[in-house]
Amino acid sequence: MGKFYELFHMDAVVGVNELGIIYMKGEQAHSGFPEIAHTRYASTLLQKGYKVARIEQTETPDMMNDRLKTMSRMATKFDKVVRREVCRVTTKGTQTFSFLDGDATEAKSNFLLGIAEKEDSSEGCSTYGVCFVDTSIGKFHASIPSVYSYEQYSEGHFLPLVTFTTHVQTRQHKETPFPRLRTLIAHYTPVQVLLERGKCSQKTNQLINNNLISVTKEFLAPGSEFWESGKTLKRLAEETILDLRMN
Repeated sequence: MGKFYELFHMDAVVGVNELGIIYMKGEQAHSGFPEIAHTRYASTLLQKGYKVARIEQTETPDMMNDRLKTMSRMATKFDKVVRREVCRVTTKGTQTFSFLDGDATEAKSNFLLGIAEKEDSSEGCSTYGVCFVDTSIGKFHASIPSVYSYEQYSEGHFLPLVTFTTHVQTRQHKETPFPRLRTLIAHYTPVQVLLERGKCSQKTNQLINNNLISVTKEFLAPGSEFWESGKTLKRLAEETILDLRMN
């Protein structure tokens, strides 16, 4: 509110316990800190494994009055409040370095790793598609779907900060203890891992849990939250985020 970020109810309790701030007066749990301290406190919560949602006031009192005048129905008490909206949800793996989000002097990369697995029971192996992102510098690497040739992804077909590679897509046999996936994790140790809910084998889950013990892991719903490669590439091309030039 204004130049002050406030926490309410259970969020206020988290703020007091984790950030060392104090409760404000009132019947409900309520705490907060000045806007200038957002970077420091948000980074502290992220390092402790929390997600941080930043809510900003998105209209002025005059804008609210204009909105009320144009309403086709009777305004309620909820309408007569200046709008506030969630502007950003940040995790340890999606943190960028800006005035509000983080310290630009941090030298370590914080990789966000996504893993998709497709089991082949007839051959006793799994094929993995992976994407790892360093949001601090806006660069990501992804395995190329087998339906496209490498030439279709040749240099120049992407924005300068985007690199696609083929070495991270691999088939792992039951007799082999995931050497290439282990190597990937060792070279690009993530701070957060995204997995497709209900699609990971027991061996893959065991590998992730044993090698990334302290890393945050999230299981996303297939389709709605965890997109397939074709849908993702189509969306990127349609929104001109990447110039894929597949025609």
